[in-house]
Amino acid sequence: MSPASSRLIVRTGPNPGMVFDLTKDVTVLGRDVTNDIVLGDSEISRQHARLSRTPGGYLLEDLGSTNGTFVNGERLVAPRVLNHGDVIALGENVTLSFESTMPEAAATVMGPAARAGRAAPRAPYPPPSPVPAAVPPAPTPAPAEAAKPKKSRAWLFVGCGLLALLFACVLVLFFIPCEWWLPLTSPFGLTYCP
Repeated sequence: MSPASSRLIVRTGPNPGMVFDLTKDVTVLGRDVTNDIVLGDSEISRQHARLSRTPGGYLLEDLGSTNGTFVNGERLVAPRVLNHGDVIALGENVTLSFESTMPEAAATVMGPAARAGRAAPRAPYPPPSPVPAAVPPAPTPAPAEAAKPKKSRAWLFVGCGLLALLFACVLVLFFIPCEWWLPLTSPFGLTYCP
């Protein structure tokens, strides 16, 4: 039984339409030139994600990237097995589609009689659809915005409260009567009354 034929196709980002055949058991994607698949985009980490071939299919995992790895709009928080047609987003600018076929598995499901009736073997996957140069690619939804936790504004209220307290103290000291000021300052040797 031969392994599945799998590939990644760049949909948006650098070199749209570029095809990467997945032939290794482990494939690393990133901005650094030492990776198996090099994607030259500033939002891509040096080593962004890893694809590992397993008996159940290709497993995608994020390698602690800054801008995240998404599959079909969901941020990757644990390794995930890819299915044919999954859309992988690396950061906000780069999207890839995953295509995979398993010709031997399809023949096993059909059985020997159905295989005998086939006329000619099919190509393992269809060619990529061309991306028109005049039409910009459709914007992908911003999954990073949904994944960002909301920032607490408590620090803003605490800071404003402290400033108000400081201002109130200065006002009290400015308007304090001279009779009250002298007993407060005399232990420090100050006898001046403003």
